[in-house]
Amino acid sequence: MNNFIILIGLLTGFLSGLLGIGGGTVLVPGLVILAGLSQHMSQGIALAVIVPTAALGAYGYFRKGNVLTSLLVFMAIGAVLGAVAGSNLANLIPAFYLRKMFGFFVIFIAIKIFTGK
Repeated sequence: MNNFIILIGLLTGFLSGLLGIGGGTVLVPGLVILAGLSQHMSQGIALAVIVPTAALGAYGYFRKGNVLTSLLVFMAIGAVLGAVAGSNLANLIPAFYLRKMFGFFVIFIAIKIFTGK
């Protein structure tokens, strides 16, 4: 199982760096579907794993001049406040509904990307 978890982590980190995704899009389904963890547990792990993954990925982009630092602080403030509110709310939602919400969000984003709207 540990090798399997490492593989999910490797794929998550690779896609996070390559596509700029937070990792949760890969990690949460991987942990729920493939590792059999609960939605809440998977989301909590994804958020914890994203911290070092995002920091190192962002550093790679920063070195190449692809981070607009003038927006960074303001966006970070909003993201931190949103993360606190969102995680508190997620803990109140039953796993069944939370999983459906996650799935709908991923589908919605995919449609927006593919249609260009």
